[in-house]
Amino acid sequence: MESTKRGRFRSAFWRSIGVFLLSVPLGTNAVEISNGIPEGTVGHFRVDVEDAGATRRVIVSAARFGSDAIDTRSVVRNYYSFIDRGSIGLGERLRGPLPVSVDPINPNSVTSNSFFRGVNGNRILWRTDSSIAPGAQVMTTRYTFETADGSPLGALRFLQHLDGVVLEGSDDVFFHKGSAVGGDLKLFTFDNTDVYGISHSGALLPGTDLQNASFAGWAADHFDNIVLSIESTAGRPVSPDGRIANLSSFQHPQLGLVSGPADNVSVLAWDVAPNATSAVITTSLGAVPIAVEAQPVGNLLVGNQLRCRGGRRCTFRARCIVAPPSQARCTNQINVSVTKKTLGSRRGPPRVDFAFGSVNVAPGGNVTVQLRLRPRARNFVRSTTKKKIKGRLEIKSSDGVTVNFPAGIRIIKK
Repeated sequence: MESTKRGRFRSAFWRSIGVFLLSVPLGTNAVEISNGIPEGTVGHFRVDVEDAGATRRVIVSAARFGSDAIDTRSVVRNYYSFIDRGSIGLGERLRGPLPVSVDPINPNSVTSNSFFRGVNGNRILWRTDSSIAPGAQVMTTRYTFETADGSPLGALRFLQHLDGVVLEGSDDVFFHKGSAVGGDLKLFTFDNTDVYGISHSGALLPGTDLQNASFAGWAADHFDNIVLSIESTAGRPVSPDGRIANLSSFQHPQLGLVSGPADNVSVLAWDVAPNATSAVITTSLGAVPIAVEAQPVGNLLVGNQLRCRGGRRCTFRARCIVAPPSQARCTNQINVSVTKKTLGSRRGPPRVDFAFGSVNVAPGGNVTVQLRLRPRARNFVRSTTKKKIKGRLEIKSSDGVTVNFPAGIRIIKK
């Protein structure tokens, strides 16, 4: 890629962006952005963003399936974009020498820009805008391409590559949901046993986030055949229905039909309209922090730090996680359970109901949820000398999806 460090932008838009970015000190490799949920709380999501919207570090706090443990770890080895000029093949990674720049108004929004030569030898200016909304589990990156002299862009394919590594080793599984024609396609990489992970997608239908470009398709493969094929003379074959290679399929007990377990990678591709002078392509990188018992359909409430007083109620702060493209409210039934050992009992089932309640929260809403203590739990809270215990949250959405994750319960006497 060619540098814009000493270049001259011809349009007012790109000229203003260039001045702003050049004012930032050099040497910055990445800028951290996050959704504002504290680390260690289920739903925490932060990304170290490098040039061109790339990242090699995505931190997620997630609940492990069938466990009371919460993991906080990076779930991405790399998330890179590539361009393929002219005929398919000999693709190159989209890169810029300038550091990413933080939006002075929104610290969780960053920008980078540079240019490259198109198939016709013309200069194609590009800009990326990456951001995470408060409480959201997704980073969106808007790629804007524009020729410096107003000439046609020429033949150009844009590819978004994800190498997700939930845990070290080759224990991850790949699966997809939705479809390109429905505009809701997502590609997932999950840990096989802990059942949480990362996904990526983007704008698939024409609109504000996809202009003068069309979705070409997707593919998944074993590490790292996709990058090698993108950079080869043959290029990487994709299709709207997907092309999965070198990965075995099996029926996963929680996720359904998946590919793996293996060290898998995936790619999404878009073709720019060759006669257009500018184009916009938007991609998304999202965390899936809850160990699901079924694949999530709508929005789900996330929060796992309870405060229980000596009366009849417990409270906890929670946020309705936005799950694009869904804009459904978080209409959830909530139940908290603890082990019988926690309550000092030797008889009965292994787990005992502790508190319950329901919520109806708008997407992205941050609320204080009130739960009623069960009679046995109420007596325990009033009499115990313990200040902290562990529990488990069960959240059932109105569309029948159930998730479980651990909860910390703080007992307050005063």
